[in-house]
Amino acid sequence: MVLINEWRKGKKLIESKINVNGVRNAVTSVDYGIEKFASIKLNKFDSNIGIFGEESFQNDFSITHKSQYFVIDPIDGTNQFINNDSDWSISLCYVENGKPTVASIFMPDKNICVTAIKNKGFCINGVKNNICIDFSKKIGISPRQIKKQKYISMVDKTGLEPIHISSLTPKICCIVTGEVDAAVYFPQHGQSASLWDYAAAVLIIQEAGGKIISLSGRELPFSGIDVIHKDGWLATKSLEVYKNLIDCLKN
Repeated sequence: MVLINEWRKGKKLIESKINVNGVRNAVTSVDYGIEKFASIKLNKFDSNIGIFGEESFQNDFSITHKSQYFVIDPIDGTNQFINNDSDWSISLCYVENGKPTVASIFMPDKNICVTAIKNKGFCINGVKNNICIDFSKKIGISPRQIKKQKYISMVDKTGLEPIHISSLTPKICCIVTGEVDAAVYFPQHGQSASLWDYAAAVLIIQEAGGKIISLSGRELPFSGIDVIHKDGWLATKSLEVYKNLIDCLKN
């Protein structure tokens, strides 16, 4: 939290970068600082395991072909962080043999930390949890997408109320805490859900008894160039909700 508090109390300098889709995005010293801090800690844990991080990514996918690697997303939702919106997170994941094995999503401004270990369930703030069985009849969707009529029409078919949640991992946290039943992101030119966005989310949703899948019907990839995923995705709190929604929302 020191990095975050210092940036907020300081000049709040904002830089820009060209992202993996060739689009100019905002970035801050906090993005770089969190990734550096996490990388140092993970290297102390095991310096032989490679790291696939958003801010250090140099168009090299070779790490994703290794039997073990870490994934870091220092801030999922940089624009929200800059605008003092609480819907942003820090995401970490350990991948083994192409499968997420240990995962964490931390939302500092909401004091929520969701963790999961493969085949051992998930925890919220260190307490083992079960996903809420009650239905909220709500679906998380990015504000910029719900403005488009073609997406509004698809969401209307689900019968669920759209709730604006900008980034991927905050959407996942809202699913496991019971605020929404599902979340969707439609394919959009110049946008993607990259591995650092979804790696931890995949394991947490699975351990919660839910499902996350590409809108093209594929599992989200963990190796090669396809980890810059552009086909959209659907995440649900249960297989029942998934079956009810997929035909309304898939490509």
